[in-house]
Amino acid sequence: MAARPLIDSHIHLWPEETTNEECHAWMTPPDMPLAKPHLLQDYYAVTDEACSSDAELNVRGVIYIETDVRYVEPNGDVASWAKGPLDEIGFLRSLVEGRYGARDAAILLGVVPWAPVHQPTAVLEEYLDLAQERAGPDTWRRVKGFRFLLQFYLDPAKFKELVLSADFIANLKLLGRRDLSFDIGVDQHRAGVWQLEMMSEAMHKAHDGVNEGEKVIFIVNHMCKPKYENVSFQSIDTPGGAFDEWCNAMTALASCSRTYMKLSGQFSELPPGSESIEKIAASIKPWIKHVLSCFGPRRTMFGSDWPVCNVNGPLAGNSWVAWRDVVELALADPDMNLSELDREWVWSNTATEAYRI
Repeated sequence: MAARPLIDSHIHLWPEETTNEECHAWMTPPDMPLAKPHLLQDYYAVTDEACSSDAELNVRGVIYIETDVRYVEPNGDVASWAKGPLDEIGFLRSLVEGRYGARDAAILLGVVPWAPVHQPTAVLEEYLDLAQERAGPDTWRRVKGFRFLLQFYLDPAKFKELVLSADFIANLKLLGRRDLSFDIGVDQHRAGVWQLEMMSEAMHKAHDGVNEGEKVIFIVNHMCKPKYENVSFQSIDTPGGAFDEWCNAMTALASCSRTYMKLSGQFSELPPGSESIEKIAASIKPWIKHVLSCFGPRRTMFGSDWPVCNVNGPLAGNSWVAWRDVVELALADPDMNLSELDREWVWSNTATEAYRI
């Protein structure tokens, strides 16, 4: 049987010149293991072997997600204070235009750069014009949406002030009118379920009064970074109260139309203690099952979160393989009640639809 196509909906890349704290505040060499270049050739080094001729899945393409590039406090000239994110778009342009090789140009099916949705709408509009100019026509066609990480707003009052503000809602509506999606990064684990609940309210407000075809598409990252209580890998324990809160929030998010969820990023949330793919899959089964229950396979997609998955992943530099195998085990579990076509949606079709590839 021919290998099924896999679209990896969540990878990060950065060149040598940005592997420092000046470009990424979170890169603190030498202790930060990710503070070195990560390019598609490094991605292939893992995935080519994992997707050999007898493998059931073969990577057909990837979606690039912004890397939280440093920018200065917005003030005055957008091109100046947003230089870092605009330079990131310049790097993406070099990939699309083949400066890293034809294979890189072909496999990069979509890109999701950063955008200042936390700023007044006039500022966002100016930034989008600058981004389009910096990207050039070929790369701009691959810009499918934007991301602005909300997970770092740890004060509930400030989070609410932002996501329920008139400007933020207007900015989401602007993206929808321009057929640009918004990737959502919120975090139950480190912040609390309130981030998910408030974001759900903002999402519904962004769709209020908007024709279905112009409603912004929401793509939620990393299952909202669940708080894994009672996960020990030694036995299958009953999830704690945080699981119930997370389930309720997931159901609310799923009730918003044109909203998708990524099975991604879980190695960063799980406690240490297991190199067994089977134990990991069994331990997080209730969470994956609920995602599939409320979103369905046609609104759920695979994402590796490479290379971040390597930091806490069970196979270190080969943790892309580990996460693929965890998801493969989960989808094959009879309790998920998924057909072959359902699994194809999770592996590739959902990403194709959500990112308009």
